[in-house]
Amino acid sequence: MTLRILTIRVSGLNLVMLRDRTRQVGELFGLDKLQRTRFITAVSEIARNTAQYAGEGTVTFLFDGRDMTRGQQLTAEIVDKGPGIADLASVLAGRPNAKGRETIGIPGSRRLADHFAVECPAAGGTRVSISMTLPKTVPKLSGADVASRVDQLARREPQTPMEELEQQNRDMLYTLEELRQRQQDLQLADQRKNQFLSTLAHELRSPLGTLHMTLELLRRKPDVTPQELARRRDVMARQVDQLAHLVDDLMDATRVTLGKVELEKTSVEVNTLVSEAVEMSEAAIQAKEHEVAVRLHEAQLWIHGDAARLKQVLCNLIGNAARYTPEKGNIAIRVRREIAYAVVEVQDNGIGIAPEILPHVFDMFVQGAPGGTTGGQGGLGVGLALVRRLTEDHAGTVSAASAGAGMGSQFTLTLPLSAAPA
Repeated sequence: MTLRILTIRVSGLNLVMLRDRTRQVGELFGLDKLQRTRFITAVSEIARNTAQYAGEGTVTFLFDGRDMTRGQQLTAEIVDKGPGIADLASVLAGRPNAKGRETIGIPGSRRLADHFAVECPAAGGTRVSISMTLPKTVPKLSGADVASRVDQLARREPQTPMEELEQQNRDMLYTLEELRQRQQDLQLADQRKNQFLSTLAHELRSPLGTLHMTLELLRRKPDVTPQELARRRDVMARQVDQLAHLVDDLMDATRVTLGKVELEKTSVEVNTLVSEAVEMSEAAIQAKEHEVAVRLHEAQLWIHGDAARLKQVLCNLIGNAARYTPEKGNIAIRVRREIAYAVVEVQDNGIGIAPEILPHVFDMFVQGAPGGTTGGQGGLGVGLALVRRLTEDHAGTVSAASAGAGMGSQFTLTLPLSAAPA
């Protein structure tokens, strides 16, 4: 479904009005502030080129909701009947023109857009398409939704040039602040990556060291007894299993982050999922002699999801509770219904989560223990990131709560209910 929103004639006299209309379209269709700034800048820059080199043209705003795998798209098509672009490849690459000046309009706009295309037909003229992907928080828009937004757009008053200038200043201040925050986030992500690499090296070195030592002992003792051989074989099997588990975690995290996990969704029952996940986590629970209380919902709760992946989510939550709770701790698992949602709560009386870590506990490479340390009990910091991505793929949410270090923690998983199977 591709629907036309608005068409504006472009000339050197109405570029201020075009910026204003582009901002209004972005707001009505749900682009966030930084996306709107990128969209406005790209559209106005190409429109300025159109006015400069072709004299005039048109900008048509379109909504495209056909391919939900790609996401809902907001597109601006700028078309003119000018001389076209002689060397499009050089322009796209940002190479200097014949006068030695760098061309920044088209390559700069290309970097700002989520999708960018330029066509120069043989008959002359230029067509530039600038597309932005609507955030995932924007619900799927129907034809009626688009028509409603077009109607709102028609009733909006255009800004005066002074108001537009003030708006540009506000946008610039917001963009600078957003870039500063992004820089801080990148620095933090780099720090977490380094911590992750250090943790990974430690986690890999331990089983590899044990395997090397065991092989060396077997090499030096050719007359080893069958009993000792069996014992050494069991040690090596455990270490290989640990290595395989680490590699599986890394591969899962990579596939989910890149969106390469294909879910096989069917009707699954939440009480059954929780019971099976508790059974699968029995070894981790028994290893530290925890007391586990499971309270299932009195009625069946059906959801539409991938049973294997949902059990992986639950096992990660239960496994974390077991890992970060001292020996002979208490873990409570509760299943309940909340209107149209199934809710699973996993609560423990373990080491808790420090306040500075709590907002980031589902980020990649974040360790769950207070202060970022795990006391030798932590994993790679990818499990909860995996939990969040898989939960979001099921249209659900997951949250964490803790009163602080040493005060235990609670994770709440919420999934939308579906009709029971026939």
